[in-house]
Amino acid sequence: MVVKIAFDLLKNTTTNIIRDIRKIIAHIKNISYEQVLFSSEKIELSDDEIQNFYELLSRYNRHEPISKIIGKKDFWKHTFFIDCNVLDPRPETELIIEEILARFNINESFNFFDIGTGSGCILLSILLEFKQSKGIGIDISKNAIEVAERNKSKLKIDNATFLNISWKEIFSCSKIKDMDIDIIVSNPPYIRTTDIDFLDENVKNFDPHIALDGGEDGLVAYKEICCIAKNLLRKNRKSKKEKYIFLEVGYDQAEDVKNILEENAFSNISFSKDLSGINRVVIAQII
Repeated sequence: MVVKIAFDLLKNTTTNIIRDIRKIIAHIKNISYEQVLFSSEKIELSDDEIQNFYELLSRYNRHEPISKIIGKKDFWKHTFFIDCNVLDPRPETELIIEEILARFNINESFNFFDIGTGSGCILLSILLEFKQSKGIGIDISKNAIEVAERNKSKLKIDNATFLNISWKEIFSCSKIKDMDIDIIVSNPPYIRTTDIDFLDENVKNFDPHIALDGGEDGLVAYKEICCIAKNLLRKNRKSKKEKYIFLEVGYDQAEDVKNILEENAFSNISFSKDLSGINRVVIAQII
């Protein structure tokens, strides 16, 4: 009855808010969203659960993303654990996986490398499709790596390795040196430093700034990554597979990133558009 009354009070609010309230209740009761959707009149909250509900609702009213409040977000075909230490996985990032699936045979074996892995959602989603492959994800944030490891365990993936190292440590890491990398993926920080204050509150206040801030021009990470990628993809050459990089970029950065890639000997550069028609993923090959 308590839940039904709550939704009666909310009947004049937006669909998105009602949806998010249902998610909060499902989280508190540890039941599915569908159970709340179809059986709200049967759901009762204890006194402790009511107190928890109002605490979580207070966070929601401060514009904290619902995903951070309930600790999970759907991405690609799976649900990932997330917290304040990682970016919220976003639908446009799924383009990286779509483009990889369009180019490579899932039954073949590839070595993937994810730079700035965060929650691990990109690498883990790829490896759940390419079951014969292996992957390494790195992140400078120890807390982010702990989140990625938690997702790896939750999804029962044994062909992924996560390392808490900086980009500068890549070439001294034995696990990476011994790996003949075929495909590099990355969703690096690409927001201009001066633009961060103008982001939506649910981003600037609740996503880690280390995963957002791309420097004065928003391109600092790309300049480092492209140089690293050139050397990583060329260093072993044990296999005859073509070597690729897939980079998510900001709404106006595709051409700039293309130029950076060309300066680092990449070729066959193409763009993939998101649902808004923005060039969101840059794909390049190195010979």
